[in-house]
Amino acid sequence: MKNSITIVIPAFREENNIEAAIDNAVRVVKSVTPDYEIIVVDDGSPDKTGEFARLKAETDPNIRVATNVTNEGFGYSFARGVKMASKEFITVFPGDNDMSAHSLKDLLEARGSADLVISYMQKTNKRSLFRRFVSKTFVVVMNLLFGLNLKYYNGAFICRTSLLKAVPIKSTGLAALAECIVRLLKRGVSWQPIYFEHIGRRHEKSKAFNLKSINAVSKTIWILWRDIYFPVRETNV
Repeated sequence: MKNSITIVIPAFREENNIEAAIDNAVRVVKSVTPDYEIIVVDDGSPDKTGEFARLKAETDPNIRVATNVTNEGFGYSFARGVKMASKEFITVFPGDNDMSAHSLKDLLEARGSADLVISYMQKTNKRSLFRRFVSKTFVVVMNLLFGLNLKYYNGAFICRTSLLKAVPIKSTGLAALAECIVRLLKRGVSWQPIYFEHIGRRHEKSKAFNLKSINAVSKTIWILWRDIYFPVRETNV
């Protein structure tokens, strides 16, 4: 199991992207280690996302597919994948396949260089001006609230699976990765940044911005702030 890798792929309504995402993840991880698993979590997709993922799993025993009965959110799906993970290191790959395979390989090869390796976007020109503004604002708010100095919070990271399993993942939305990063850093893990390339979605528009996701992010920030600064102390009865 030494240096083995779990890649979690949460996916919702990605029938046009999921096969390419799985193929990229498999191709890259095979070039890094023979000991891997791909866990696809279909988040109750009404299209053929789950069906296409299961077809891939039939051809590769290292691919597993879990399906949420209803749409629960990115964070819920990612947390489910973390619980299922059985390898030494764990990372996430987007179901819409918008992270370059080269960047994924760099991230996988950096495993173990620190407890936590965090990826960040250096070039954001493939995103709209509005999304860049929202992303930058989120980074500033998170750094101020939690006394950190990160460049990005929502990129893929890689860490030891045991470390990630030891922290709660309460966010059901897109802020789950940011939540994990903050919780791990506040536990004193070592970390280092690494650049990744955002290549943009091949099909359909991003689902990142809607009222549901905004509410989920706001809730995550509140819960995280409360847990970090005002943790509930367990008492022995």
